Amino acid sequence: MFDGNCQIRRANIRFDGRAQVDLKAENGAFDWTWFFSSVDHAPQVLAVALTAIATRRGVYVTLDEPVKPESEVGNFGILG
Repeated sequence: MFDGNCQIRRANIRFDGRAQVDLKAENGAFDWTWFFSSVDHAPQVLAVALTAIATRRGVYVTLDEPVKPESEVGNFGILG
């Protein structure tokens, strides 16, 4: 499990309705990797992701499997 801060550089909505975010762990746990939201939380994850990118801020994220591309995002928020 990963529970920490990340840099974010890209975000979009996939064909299946999930948000997709490109993250890099600040502690070095993983390099740039795509992770997905659930369909239910896609609008919120995309809103947070785009706000973080536009304001050049990092994000706080919880992931079950950080080394596995396409793992699902749990908690997701903008860093202060």
